[in-house]
Amino acid sequence: MIRAFIAVEIDLPNKQKISGLISELKKTKADVKWITENQIHITLKFLGNIDEERVQKISDALDHISKNSKTFDVRFSELGAFPNMKRPRVIWIGVEKGGDLLKLLNKKIEIELEKLGFVKEKREYKAHLTLGRVKSLNNITSLAESIDKIEFQPTGETKIERLILFQSTLTPKGAIYSPLSKFTFQQR
Repeated sequence: MIRAFIAVEIDLPNKQKISGLISELKKTKADVKWITENQIHITLKFLGNIDEERVQKISDALDHISKNSKTFDVRFSELGAFPNMKRPRVIWIGVEKGGDLLKLLNKKIEIELEKLGFVKEKREYKAHLTLGRVKSLNNITSLAESIDKIEFQPTGETKIERLILFQSTLTPKGAIYSPLSKFTFQQR
C-alpha cells in the first residue's frame, strides 16, 4: 500500500514567496504544522492508501487527461482557512486566476478515477494551496490577526504544465512527497 495524491506544482519564485509568507505566519507561534518549501503544490485529489497495482491504471487515466488538457496560468490571492478563521483546521492561500481551470481538471480526474472504483468527492472543489494544518487553537487569535494584516503579493503568475501522481511517505519529521509519474499538458 502506498499513500498517494494527484497535484500540480508551481514555479520556484512563487514557492520561495510562499515559503517567506509561512515564515511570517510562524512568528504568531500558532500550533500549526506548516508545509516546507519542497512540499508546496496544489492538490487536485487525495487518493489515500492504494494498492501499488493500481498505480498503472491511475497513471493511464492521468496520461489521458493530460493529453486533452492545455497549459494554463495560475495567480494566487487571499489567505484564508477551512472551515473559517474562528475554528480553522487548514490555513490556505486562494487562487485568483486559473481556479476555474483547476476545478475543471479536478472534475476530469474525479470522472476518470470513479471509473477505476475511487469514490467521488462530495464537497465541491475549491482551488487553494494548503499552507498548514492547525493542531490546536493555541495562539489562533494571533494567527488570525496576522492573516488579516498580511498583504500577500505573489510574484506573478505561475504556469501549470503537468499533472503529477505523488507518493506521500509519513515520517516523524513530516510527509515526504515523491513523484511517481508526471504527465505533461499540451502547449497552448
